[in-house]
Amino acid sequence: MVMESSMLFFSVVSFLFVHELDAIRQREWRFFFAPFSVRDETAFELFTALHAPLFVVVLLFLESAAFQLAFDSFAIVHGLLHLGLRNHPLIQFESWFSRFWIFGASVLGALHLAVVL
Repeated sequence: MVMESSMLFFSVVSFLFVHELDAIRQREWRFFFAPFSVRDETAFELFTALHAPLFVVVLLFLESAAFQLAFDSFAIVHGLLHLGLRNHPLIQFESWFSRFWIFGASVLGALHLAVVL
């Protein structure tokens, strides 16, 4: 059961990592940097570069049970935020492909929570 639980959690992480790749393609930095007067290229570079330390933290704590619970919860809330913001003009995750990674991570996070709790 531990192996299945780990594989399920690694799937949550993988889905969110792929979503972040898609977020670059969809220019999600425009949403986050909209309140600031930052050139589009600078915003892209910041958004992209900030993912390196974020990924390091995720990878460092993969085996932590507390981190897994928090990450699963984040995946669920993240999906709900995307659902709530789906009509925002700066959010462009409209394809089935984009939504598969976002909401797939949410579903897998909920499944993982159900398995470990």
